[in-house]
Amino acid sequence: MNEPAEDLTKQINNDTVLASCKKTLIILSSILLALTFSGAKITEANTFIFKITFTNPVGLSSLMLLAIGYLLIRYNSLSNLYVESFQKQWSEKVKSNYFYRNFDYHNDVVYGFIPYLFKPYVDLNNESIKRSNYDFVEYDLKTRLFFNAFFYLTTHDESGPSKPVKIYLFSSRSKLKYLAAVSIIFYYWLIEQFRHREFLELYSPIFIGLTAVFCSVWARFNPSV
Repeated sequence: MNEPAEDLTKQINNDTVLASCKKTLIILSSILLALTFSGAKITEANTFIFKITFTNPVGLSSLMLLAIGYLLIRYNSLSNLYVESFQKQWSEKVKSNYFYRNFDYHNDVVYGFIPYLFKPYVDLNNESIKRSNYDFVEYDLKTRLFFNAFFYLTTHDESGPSKPVKIYLFSSRSKLKYLAAVSIIFYYWLIEQFRHREFLELYSPIFIGLTAVFCSVWARFNPSV
């Protein structure tokens, strides 16, 4: 069962470890971006005990790259729980899209991309599935990086649930339907970015960190640019 968005927002706001990691990642990434684009150099830093002088700016930027890399990994692991929860909520909207699944109540038939994709494994219009109290199907959509999205398909009968089967969207025999399915996933993902500020709060530190790493590495290998 999905958690309400309000509850997830409260959990994110109350997660002090995540907030601390996010703050440190953004600060270090912003400093590295400023050094990369402006050409500024950190020559010394004041501490409560003594003053530190930096004589190797390349070594300093390398140290910051390592620190940002570590923080990106740590932040990703801390935020993954919330990202998956939000992802599960909007992936349910994808599954309800008429392209993926639609019902003809007059003829008692379900059609769309999901029945088409599942056809080699299970027929969703099988009478035993529609009528029996024991036979039913469960499927969860894992969006991942869009192009490698897949369904976890589990069938149930009197003996219990089967072993989940991973069915990738790109296994569709029709590549046009696959492209349409991926486009719909991307559309819902993009819409959610503007509807919920939590998405921006979760993804922006990763985006800033990766941008800082890329720009710093690019400037190092292309000093004339």
